[in-house]
Amino acid sequence: MTPDLTSNFLFDAKLSRVELEGREHFRRAVEAADSFMVVPSEAMRDMQPQRVTVYFADGAAPASLTFLLVVHPARAARQVDVIRKTRPVDFYKQKAWDADAKAQRCEDEKARLLAEQGGPGGLRGLRAAGLLNEMRGVAVKDISRYVRTRPQAALTLDRAWSSSAGNAEKGRVAVELELRNPGMKSWTLAGALLRGARGEELTPLPDTPVSILPGAPGRVMVEFEATTKQAQGAYTLTLWDADGRSVILENVTFP
Repeated sequence: MTPDLTSNFLFDAKLSRVELEGREHFRRAVEAADSFMVVPSEAMRDMQPQRVTVYFADGAAPASLTFLLVVHPARAARQVDVIRKTRPVDFYKQKAWDADAKAQRCEDEKARLLAEQGGPGGLRGLRAAGLLNEMRGVAVKDISRYVRTRPQAALTLDRAWSSSAGNAEKGRVAVELELRNPGMKSWTLAGALLRGARGEELTPLPDTPVSILPGAPGRVMVEFEATTKQAQGAYTLTLWDADGRSVILENVTFP
């Protein structure tokens, strides 16, 4: 789960009660007959995982289930379906087939992205990907005046640019940042996420991790696949390291 986003837990059996550890730290925590939802607060970013235990009303085994709620800088499970009752064998076979098919699609997508990464870079790479020709090029925009950094960021922002290339069928967007590490420990990019106003998410293309030394400046550039339609509107960009130290930039727009 991540601060200010809702995570819903749906069960196939009635609940008798829900015990939520650290309830006072959540912005919202609502229980229903067969579900509960939580919205973590910003204060939970640096907190330890919280436990939640649900107790079932029918008296069947298992009588309860315990979950560990972990706060992530950007990613959240928006809906968790918990199946407790026995299902036919065919149901589980179908679930296994669906999981295998999804895993294969992920492997195919990974292979495609790695193949692109292994191709030419720079303008040659854009040309090879079909994103650069006599009718379209790369647009760059200085967004330093428009982006807002959320409080308690692990890094301070000096300047920011956004860029885009492509068309209605395929394209790329990128965000380039000049950052400074005010801490006493190196910060190494471990992940990035762009989230739109409607909750749509863009994950970055593979890249070499960038490190920023303590007290030093550094430059980070993250690139995403996005059509010209997807690149419209304002996005929130979240960057984080392996320790969960994050910087969140709001109102990121593309040319």
